Amino acid sequence: MDAFRLATVAEPVTTTTGPSPGELTARVATLPDVLDRVVGSRLDRVRPAVRWGIGAGHDDASAGAHAAIAIRTARDRGSWLGFATGDPWRDALLADLGVALAALLDDLTPRQAEIAGRVLVGGARQAEVAAALGVSRATVSVAVARGRLPAIASARRAIESLLVGPPPVALGGGEGVAPAARPR
Repeated sequence: MDAFRLATVAEPVTTTTGPSPGELTARVATLPDVLDRVVGSRLDRVRPAVRWGIGAGHDDASAGAHAAIAIRTARDRGSWLGFATGDPWRDALLADLGVALAALLDDLTPRQAEIAGRVLVGGARQAEVAAALGVSRATVSVAVARGRLPAIASARRAIESLLVGPPPVALGGGEGVAPAARPR
């Protein structure tokens, strides 16, 4: 669906005042790329932490403007992740999901974070991760469960859905369009 565009802005978390809006450079990207970069950067326990602003809009300019708003909001809240779509209802849900996702990612041990990166961002299966790390599949399975990777994946899917927005609704339904709910 290309009825929306996404943009991201990133800065080191140590920045407290941040650049002025004119100094922020938004990077337009696709949804999976955006969330892979955001989640992957938070799972990286070696590089400095990054604050992310993710904006959605109908064109590159509005997506970039929303990304600038999102990073300012994240900075003001002391968070490393912010969202802005221009829709207050979606923005409120995204803010809550962002808090949940951040807490889940921040609670991971370094080993769980390494496994999460391979599974959630790299798309590897548990057996592949076990072989790559030289551990048993059971060890990876326990790390996946204790690290709550299914919950992280669910939060990510919910964020993706909210960023994309609802499917088009048409009364009477049409081909490729979800039918509108009918009152009982």
